[in-house]
Amino acid sequence: MRLSNIQPREGVGDMKFYIRTAVFILSLLITAMVVIPASAGPGTGVNIYIDNTLLKIPAGDQGPFIENGRTYVPIRVVAENLGVKVDWRAETNQVIITSQDNPPPPPARLNKNTYDVEIVINGTVLSIPPSYGKARITPAGRTVVPLRAVGEALGCDVNWVEATRSVMIESAPYKLLEELASYRSNLRLLDGRVVNSADLPAMGVKAFDAIQLQEFQKAKELLAPYKPEIKLPDGTVIKTAELTIMGKAVLTADQLKAWMARETPRIAEKMRREYGREMLPIPIELVDLYLKIGAEYGIRGDLAFAQAVKETGYFQFTGGVKPEQNNYCGLWATSQPLTGQEPLNGADPQAVKLQPGFYGASFATPAIGVEAHIQHLYAYATNAPLPAGKRLYDPRFNLVPRGTAPTWVGLNARWAVPGTTYGQSIIQDYWQKALQ
Repeated sequence: MRLSNIQPREGVGDMKFYIRTAVFILSLLITAMVVIPASAGPGTGVNIYIDNTLLKIPAGDQGPFIENGRTYVPIRVVAENLGVKVDWRAETNQVIITSQDNPPPPPARLNKNTYDVEIVINGTVLSIPPSYGKARITPAGRTVVPLRAVGEALGCDVNWVEATRSVMIESAPYKLLEELASYRSNLRLLDGRVVNSADLPAMGVKAFDAIQLQEFQKAKELLAPYKPEIKLPDGTVIKTAELTIMGKAVLTADQLKAWMARETPRIAEKMRREYGREMLPIPIELVDLYLKIGAEYGIRGDLAFAQAVKETGYFQFTGGVKPEQNNYCGLWATSQPLTGQEPLNGADPQAVKLQPGFYGASFATPAIGVEAHIQHLYAYATNAPLPAGKRLYDPRFNLVPRGTAPTWVGLNARWAVPGTTYGQSIIQDYWQKALQ
């Protein structure tokens, strides 16, 4: 029998996570049931898709087939597309499937002629119930195994599609990419690229190494608490991923001010308990400024105010930025203080200061600080120039890749790094509270 040694891709670093997943999925594919219509007779051809990609069987090689209502697949082809190593032990009629992290040696068999083909995965013999069919060698000299469907709880999905006579297999890593895709949210990859999660399935599992897949799993866990939709009090449903930065405010000044009033006792207690100081008064006049200036730029001022609440910790400024800087969104605030030599990049020098020793830009008045914040959002949301008659107050306006984040979740991995849930948090951890 001819079987190739299947090696994982080179140049991807530590593949343990991916290979373990692949071996697990392969074992499941061999042991769980697919419901195949009775009309599918012996020898009926069938297509196999793994992670939405059709398996291409070389000309003259053994393809998948249906026999007695069971689907059989050539184990080498499936294994190759799941990234595991397959060896054939002729003296014992054993197919040895291993990962690359020193599995135990396979058990010996005394007489190959008294045994059917045996599948060994990482040193353990796979038990296949007789009712499922059995692994065997075809006249073409290939080992085939009965393919059985597994449920989501077992780590992969296998479904029969009658219209195309296809078995659709989704591996656990591919399912992870599909789950992330549903958030349509920006993610920063380990190599520094920013991608929208909606594009991940098309990129495919093989585009990412094991470490990046682990990071995707962490991202999914962070995103999971956030709902895909928000229902407004009037019954309107808004998709989280589609909530744009530009548009009309939903909340009124009274609603935003009432929100701040409800939060004041909690914030006051938190400041005493965690910081040992009294709460700074919330500058409630900022509500009117955000709504007014936001409307002048076509920016949702209510959400911009919610972002300011998030960035400043309810205007308590517990980070490097100080209240007197009138910097409500952390413009130019990094882990290092300014040197004073940073360029203003066209911002009005009478209104904006980059002072040595300060964290972030300083603005002459609260209104200018609010407008600089709105301008920064405007830079991300659109390619259009500033509205007529407006002076530039945002010293980083011309550094923004214009129009790259028209939605609030589009700010993820851009405004904040890694910022996996940055936009979702603005919407659901802050703004949505004012809807109550």
